[in-house]
Amino acid sequence: MERSVPPPSVPPPDSSADEEEPKASTTNSYTSTAACREPTRVSTLKREEKEKRQRERMEKERRELEEKRVKEDEMKKEESSTTAQHHPSLGERQSYVEEPPSTTTTLDRRDRKAEKALVRRITNEMQMATYVQQIDLSAVKQPVGAYTQGVFRIRMLRFAEAAIRRMLWSVGKFLANHKLISLLIALAFFASSIILPVVNRQHMFIDLPFSHIFGSGSDVISNGIGIVSKSQEFNSSNPAFSCMNWRDSNHFAVLLRTIQSRDTILRKDAVLAYTALKKKLDHFPVEKREFLVQCSLECENDKDMVDRIIKKSPQVALTYPETFVSMSKDSTNLTRVYLGAAIGGVETDTDGAISKATSLLMNFELKDDLSGKEHAAWHNHFEDQTRLTAAPNISLMAWSPETFKAAVVATLHDQYWCLQFCLAILFLSCLIGSFGINAYQSKPCLGIMIFVTLVAVSIAGFSMQFYRNLPVDPLVYPICFVTIGIGLLWLFQLHFSWSRYSSAAVHPTEKIAFILSHDAPGIAASAVVIVTTFLTMGLVISNGHMVSSFLGIASSVAILLVFTIFFISVFVFVGGSREARGVKWYQIFKTGDTQFTSPQLASFDSSSLFSLHDRLLDARPCASRAVGAFVISPKIRYPILVLCTAFIFFAIYGFVNTGIDIKEEYFLPSASSEKSFIEQYREQFGKTTQFMELTIENSIEYHDHEVQNNIFDIMDFAIEEGYATRAVNWLSEFAKFEKASIYDVNPDTFVPVVNLVFLPSETYRKYASDIIMDRFQTQIIKSRMYLELTVKGFAQRTTFVDTILKKAAAKGIPLSVDVPSSMSLRHDISVFTSGMVAFGVAIVMLFFVSLLLLGQPALTVMLLITSIAVLGETVGYAYFWSVPMNIVTLTMALAGNALTCVIVMAFCYSYSMSGKSQIRAGVRIQYTFQATLVPVLFACIVPVLTFLPLLYVDVPVVHHLFKIVVLNAAASLIHYLFFLPNMMLAFSERFGFSCTSLNCAELCCDMDDESSIYYIPTGGRAIHPEGLYHHPSYTYAPKPLMNAPPPHYLAITAPPVNSIYGQADYASRGELKRESRRHRRRSESSIGETENDGTPRRDRESRRRRQRRAMSRDSEIYEDLPSPQRPVTSSSRSNSPRRQQPGSIRRPGAGPGAQQPRPQAYHYDEGAQWRPYVQPSPYMFYSGPVYGQQQGR
Repeated sequence: MERSVPPPSVPPPDSSADEEEPKASTTNSYTSTAACREPTRVSTLKREEKEKRQRERMEKERRELEEKRVKEDEMKKEESSTTAQHHPSLGERQSYVEEPPSTTTTLDRRDRKAEKALVRRITNEMQMATYVQQIDLSAVKQPVGAYTQGVFRIRMLRFAEAAIRRMLWSVGKFLANHKLISLLIALAFFASSIILPVVNRQHMFIDLPFSHIFGSGSDVISNGIGIVSKSQEFNSSNPAFSCMNWRDSNHFAVLLRTIQSRDTILRKDAVLAYTALKKKLDHFPVEKREFLVQCSLECENDKDMVDRIIKKSPQVALTYPETFVSMSKDSTNLTRVYLGAAIGGVETDTDGAISKATSLLMNFELKDDLSGKEHAAWHNHFEDQTRLTAAPNISLMAWSPETFKAAVVATLHDQYWCLQFCLAILFLSCLIGSFGINAYQSKPCLGIMIFVTLVAVSIAGFSMQFYRNLPVDPLVYPICFVTIGIGLLWLFQLHFSWSRYSSAAVHPTEKIAFILSHDAPGIAASAVVIVTTFLTMGLVISNGHMVSSFLGIASSVAILLVFTIFFISVFVFVGGSREARGVKWYQIFKTGDTQFTSPQLASFDSSSLFSLHDRLLDARPCASRAVGAFVISPKIRYPILVLCTAFIFFAIYGFVNTGIDIKEEYFLPSASSEKSFIEQYREQFGKTTQFMELTIENSIEYHDHEVQNNIFDIMDFAIEEGYATRAVNWLSEFAKFEKASIYDVNPDTFVPVVNLVFLPSETYRKYASDIIMDRFQTQIIKSRMYLELTVKGFAQRTTFVDTILKKAAAKGIPLSVDVPSSMSLRHDISVFTSGMVAFGVAIVMLFFVSLLLLGQPALTVMLLITSIAVLGETVGYAYFWSVPMNIVTLTMALAGNALTCVIVMAFCYSYSMSGKSQIRAGVRIQYTFQATLVPVLFACIVPVLTFLPLLYVDVPVVHHLFKIVVLNAAASLIHYLFFLPNMMLAFSERFGFSCTSLNCAELCCDMDDESSIYYIPTGGRAIHPEGLYHHPSYTYAPKPLMNAPPPHYLAITAPPVNSIYGQADYASRGELKRESRRHRRRSESSIGETENDGTPRRDRESRRRRQRRAMSRDSEIYEDLPSPQRPVTSSSRSNSPRRQQPGSIRRPGAGPGAQQPRPQAYHYDEGAQWRPYVQPSPYMFYSGPVYGQQQGR
């Protein structure tokens, strides 16, 4: 069978004599011609011999052109007999298109070759035009796995992103030319954010945070039925149901406790110390009691009786918790006195008598109308007396609201003092992150500016709380760690974007505009989403701490966006320009090479923008891409699914079982006397303080048996469900009294009988303080009852209170509830509701704003799912880490959701903007990890490290906040590494549906403006077109649109594909893999390793080769792009752009991969030379030309 005749082989220009060296042929693909060497290095004899060979070759070419076509066997025979070295066979050829003589040689040589070069070029173009075939990707059936559709975008919502992109392009151009003005704009915004602190500087002090956390309302919770706004208060507390209010500024207490657990406090010396101290404190000023609150006469008598009983306790036996004594010597009546509030740690015998007691307690309550001076005088007297009083084997602990406040404020001062060490860690982290792989890519100045930016936005967020004209909420500062994480993600993402794209083929001004318009729209959209969401949350929620935190995050992120665009971008541009000029970071006064490639995009053009991304992208294998490939690999996907399922299951279990709790101890140091007092009080008197107070707030028909039964049902429900051990109810006692009495109780006599008969009796006089009559003593307007709570009742008090109030409301009873032993019952009831309302508002705002700005349903769905999951996991695993949920920790968890949202939006946006060269979902995910992995690691790890110095303050609330920060960062990072990639893979491959009703289109290919070939002038150098096939994105792009190329330019965008040459000679897949591995082993990524070269743009060839060629100082740059087929062997020093000398071309068979010929395209023009820049090809991937005959087969 006769073989088809390929296009004629046109011999290439004679290459340099240096090509004959074996070592040189393997270390450099392109060599200089001998004409470019210095005359002193080549002898006259060699030059004449070379010119003679060149003339012979040119004559041979002329004869070949005149003969038109010569059979291949005849050509091989002639080449092997005469000039086999200079006329290889078609199988050894690297290209059909030949290069004209170098324009940098002498005028004589150029004139002699001009005509021949023109004829040769035209002939080659005519021959190549027959075999260049364009294949539209959309018309070719893709093999499985070769292409996967991306997520979808709603076309009707593209206007927001397009507007942001165009605006940021203009901003990039502006700040590159007006750097100082851009910096002033950012500083002006920061100055405006600190106006409020300057105006309200009188409130700039640290005080107790409880007014912000709990508010100023009462802790009594009511069902809202018939509640009177200004109801009368009870005269005094019931002695049997009293508890200390730790936040009451008028309440003082002294606790005497035995040092030895086997001792008893009811001994003479201890009792004498107790009575002496109480007498001194009761009668201050001397012989007066005008500072203390005076209760009713019966109440005062009971207090005196308790003091007398304690004084006599070493001599008489006492029952507990109530004892019976005679009020006078002559009286035979016994009076019931309650001792449970004064004697604690009691052990009784079989008869109920006290056998041992370990503590004595005395309480003092000051009047509310005391002046500050009088209050200070009492406090000083209290401190002096407690310090002077002592007894053997007795420890005395005092409780003062002033000392409690001082201890809490001191811990807050310590926390703010430790923030300076947090700033030091943040500074080191930013500085370390700014150093690159060499001195050219290192930008420590940019790292310092990132630190300054983070400090500025933290101050701006803290300043937002001054809008209320109230004292500062001192527990707002933890939100700074959230904004630090967001700032690290955005700023380092912008910093690393510069190195992710090639610098040699684009002007720095154009590159910063490109980065801002391509990558920064995601940052801007994320900032708008976060600001809008948290601003709405702050306006909806009423809790002061939540409002301050949410508005602080909104203001911080807003200022952060301004600084990112106008402040950090300037330093990114300055640092990138110095890198492009070949100046190291410490060479402050060196200018470098300022001859950049001319800007090619005069105005904003989306098609050129996206095409430029595909050309500039560095898609070489790296660690971040390897991580992306690993987490979506089939072998690891199912183990990840199992682990993630278990992870979520445990989070759900913890979330369901978590409880709401806040205590005074959480704000006190572990070694403080105040915390010891509270712990000892709860240990000694805890059994008598765990109760619930139920108050009927309005007048009801107590005599009605149906009403009585409704009240009894509520009490019985609490006991039956295990929330209470017993109910103390005056109404039930009156019902027993009614049955045993001789009085006729009816609606008219009910109140008189209660007031005149029931309460004065010795048995029931203890209920006298629980009933309030009207001024005419005709009706009961308020009464209270008690439930002694179990451990379950106190732990689940929020659920219990809610159930009790609902039952009372259903029966029409105006009921209010209080749990005095809880720090704030209103906080416990409202914190979960406030948190859910805030999170619900966040979910709604995230849905609408993200969909409106980015128009990507998949992004919105992943954002909502991840936000819900991360918050649930943070709260759930806080249960396993013993972190209580309260307004402080829950607010921090909700604030941390901002970082989670930013991470998700950064991931999804980078995936959607991966470019047209990333044709598979797996490759897109690798690109996403390349763009976001390191910034996300910084955002999740650095805030945790920055928080560490605060652990020096030994306060539980600080440790709780640290654990919440760790849990939120860990959950966000786990979702980023394992959940998001596989979820995005599922959206792309499994759920890639088309939503025609919303006018959706595929996201990764949804670009109306197509790309075009991009030309870069090369300053009179003939560029080797082999680099065209080295670019990784050569294989795929949409339909080509060309900018105007140079005259007579033939754009060869794909290798020739023609069936007449057969397909039997493709390179085997194993050879391709070996070549790919060889390429990865040889490729080097450093651009500034050598110290003695001028700039990183200068030619970086081996020293032996550099000694033999002239050092070109051209002002233009050529960037040699990597090959997807055959590795480009480069110097170990650098991967910097090479300068190709005119007339140089590879010798056939030289270097690795010579057995895989590849077409080449040269453009010849007098004066101006052009090279084809990397263009994402719209055609199928082609491993190399296929010819009917190849040598060696």
